[in-house]
Amino acid sequence: MALKREALHSAAVSIALPKNELRDKRLSYLKEYSCKPPPLFFLFISILQIGVFVAEVNTLSEDGVSVGPEGPVYVQSMFILDPTKKHELWRFVTYMFVHSGYFHITVNIFIQLLLGLPLEMVHRWWRMLFIYISGVLFGSLVGSLTDPMTYLAGASGGVYSLITAHLANVTMNWSEMEFPGIRLLIFLVIAGVDIGVAIFYRYVGIQTKVSYSAHIAGAFVGLFLGIITLRNLHVSKWEKYVWWGSLAVYVLSLAYLLVANYIAIFYEAKTYVHG
Repeated sequence: MALKREALHSAAVSIALPKNELRDKRLSYLKEYSCKPPPLFFLFISILQIGVFVAEVNTLSEDGVSVGPEGPVYVQSMFILDPTKKHELWRFVTYMFVHSGYFHITVNIFIQLLLGLPLEMVHRWWRMLFIYISGVLFGSLVGSLTDPMTYLAGASGGVYSLITAHLANVTMNWSEMEFPGIRLLIFLVIAGVDIGVAIFYRYVGIQTKVSYSAHIAGAFVGLFLGIITLRNLHVSKWEKYVWWGSLAVYVLSLAYLLVANYIAIFYEAKTYVHG
């Protein structure tokens, strides 16, 4: 069966790409797909998110609250980023396990598996762990500043980091990929649809206590960290400059957000208490 699949793929490639040096170059990225080690990171994260969601739905049900497609979210969760408990620093990451309804968790898990698994098969789990968690962290750090009194829940920061990590991947490995333009178009469509949904729920739909400002922060870090972290199969001279520029943007942005949040959480809080 494996030989038949390989023969069918070779035939399809021969039709799509002429047999020449360009085809061999285009296929170099495809050859990097591997299940050794197995791509288990996003499966593991998704199972944890589903487990936490089910547990919190049960808790709300015991309190007589019914959870539907749009929530409500369990704001008493020890994982959610509670604006009154920002000194509990783990919440800046663990909020990714809390979701506001069946629609929210379904969309997030579907997109992170759809986009995360292919990246993990080429770039390996530790790179994807770094990008995903960084997207989650940037999302909470930005959300804490832009919506300081709003609850933050969901893995949208991590999901958006995957969308733009794909954009970085396509850009840096353009000449090594089959049909890079089609790949780019697909990712842009996915991003556009999810942005539209986020804007609707933030400004038009049912108003919730959950902030969606993590989307743009996750997209920001995914793009730059994707350039820094993901494998570049053939490094051009201009890509080296892009790499160093992306590193500078990432480090400076992270430093600013950490300092700004430290001041907002600890210094301003003390000033208010003693004022």
